[in-house]
Amino acid sequence: MALLQVEGLKKSFGARRVLQGVSFSVAEGEIVGLVGSNGAGKSTLGDVLAGITAADAGQMTLQGHPYAPLSADDARHLGVGVVEQLVQIDPGLTIAQAVFRGTPQAGRPQAELRERARALLTEATLDVDPDTLVGELPHFVHGLVEIARVLAEDTRLVVLDEVSAALLPVEVTRLHAVAGRLSRQGRGVLYISHRLPEMLALVDRVLVLRDGVIALDSPAEDLDPVRLAAETVGEPISLPAPRVASAPARSGRDDVPARAPTRPAPSEADVALRVRNLRVPGRVQGVDLLLRQGEVVGLTGHRSSGVQEIAGALTGELPALSDELVLHGERRSLDSSADEAALRLPAYRPDEDAYGVDPGETIARTLTREPWGALTDVRSEIASLRGVIKTVHRLDVKTLSIRTVVGALSGGDRHKLALARWMASAQDVVVLHEPTRGLDVRARQQVRQLLDEATAHGTSVVVVSVDPEELAECCDRVGIVAGGRVARWIDTRELAVDAVRARIVEAATAA
Repeated sequence: MALLQVEGLKKSFGARRVLQGVSFSVAEGEIVGLVGSNGAGKSTLGDVLAGITAADAGQMTLQGHPYAPLSADDARHLGVGVVEQLVQIDPGLTIAQAVFRGTPQAGRPQAELRERARALLTEATLDVDPDTLVGELPHFVHGLVEIARVLAEDTRLVVLDEVSAALLPVEVTRLHAVAGRLSRQGRGVLYISHRLPEMLALVDRVLVLRDGVIALDSPAEDLDPVRLAAETVGEPISLPAPRVASAPARSGRDDVPARAPTRPAPSEADVALRVRNLRVPGRVQGVDLLLRQGEVVGLTGHRSSGVQEIAGALTGELPALSDELVLHGERRSLDSSADEAALRLPAYRPDEDAYGVDPGETIARTLTREPWGALTDVRSEIASLRGVIKTVHRLDVKTLSIRTVVGALSGGDRHKLALARWMASAQDVVVLHEPTRGLDVRARQQVRQLLDEATAHGTSVVVVSVDPEELAECCDRVGIVAGGRVARWIDTRELAVDAVRARIVEAATAA
């Protein structure tokens, strides 16, 4: 008997039909992967399972009993727990309180919760003090706290919705260990992810949601990332070719230690940013960074490697020192009190820029830079709206109108629109944090196109990411940060994406 049985599930939002008859099952102890393009309805399906929204039609059973949760609390009480990528937890709670919130143990003294919470956190592969406040944790940890909460509730079916999107490879391995433990306990796991290679390494079976129905239900062993990507978008698709940078050609080995340069020094006219001996007290020990005009350079490393502090120094968010700092031939300073001479590179962050877009604003208003009602030439206004329509079509945003409010779009479509708006005004040198996080294979290619267009016009980009595939697809070079230094550079030119991904994982693991 199936643990979860779904038959003919339908859900529409106005004239937009999202689920058009979804049917599938999850057995006890089975890990089932769910993939689909952005806007395919994965989150809507997850919301129906979680009791957040009700289906228009269809039936569900859980352990042979009718299942129709009235709320998220009702779903958890019935045995279904959903862990999302962006978990909203009260920052004033301790981790122990967060683990037990909504359970019968909620409200008990911290001393009584501490040890039980510590055991659950260990089971969720999270080594943190249960007395720590949630607000002191980085966002990527919140999903693991929520997994500990699911374990505390003895949930029978666990839905992991893009939880791995912001995790390092070693952290993904730990997440997979948790999923395996849940499976061995007889629980069912529905694993939603756009990171196809890692999904196929974990799940027993894969469901592809396309055009509102399950278009493929296949054992994972019968699939590979390329075929699964094609099934996801409904047409043949090839892995991205190596990125061709706008910067001049460079010679030298493709994988060299940072302290053994083999490339000839570029001319000053070719240099967008030069930083020598960058230091952030206590975190970054001495980093040299050279970014050519039109180049995309990636930085990655473990949480304590110093990679985030390097980015924070470049954007002026952290106090830092350097022996030399030159931006487009002009000497600059990392001293925030240096006014116009201070380096403050603009930064894009999905959590703030993509999910910070006003959900009640229309697509047209979001992408139009001039406020409505401003005195302007009618032709300019028409051209602006045509530009909005072109962007919506080019990014394949799932909508019937540019008057649709942003909050009605999928998370991936919101992300693409926010990044397109941000990149439209990007000039000189910019920092992008995880620009393709949570996006499907086609959307990742669309983001790469945005980067190609920007770099073709001279913009230089620093990509900060934990996703090896994102770095391999988007960057010309990738720096592996360890111990506050760039331990190794990997040149991605003329290498297949899977080969670059393997080198990044290998170098990051060894660092």
